[in-house]
Amino acid sequence: MPPDEVIDLKPFSLSQVGTPQPLVLPEHFHTTDKIDFRDIRGKKFYIHHTIYGNDSRTQANYGVFWIAPFVGTVTEIREVHQTAESTAITAELQIEKLTGTQALDAGVALLSTAFNLKGVANTVNTGTLTTTLANLNFERGNRLAMDDNFSAALTESVNVTVIIEVTVN
Repeated sequence: MPPDEVIDLKPFSLSQVGTPQPLVLPEHFHTTDKIDFRDIRGKKFYIHHTIYGNDSRTQANYGVFWIAPFVGTVTEIREVHQTAESTAITAELQIEKLTGTQALDAGVALLSTAFNLKGVANTVNTGTLTTTLANLNFERGNRLAMDDNFSAALTESVNVTVIIEVTVN
């Protein structure tokens, strides 16, 4: 559709006589603080989160990394770590869905088995999702968190990355 009015913008210098008039845009669709997600229904999105460097050794660095802006379903979870933990401790990572005011460790696990941070380094691991569909579905405002299951502080872990594939409902 052709515009109602053509605006001709020309370069000017400060030495020119007169003051340039401000460009006024007509009112358009960016007048709300809420996004209408109806046009993305059925689309897939990827949520990346990395705990960089030696920060991945500290349990306090694991926690909430995403707040859902729409209703959807988790359809895949992948993980990779740059350096594997080789100490004699439990070093597992679970992805957890938190609803309402649930604190970390009080939500539902999205994987049937956790990622083993003692596994082969630089290898992308695809998690086996829970078979409980209700646990994979999320509402606007639900959160995803990295939930650590370490029996002691990690000493060798470096760069832990997860990618979550979600489909908008």
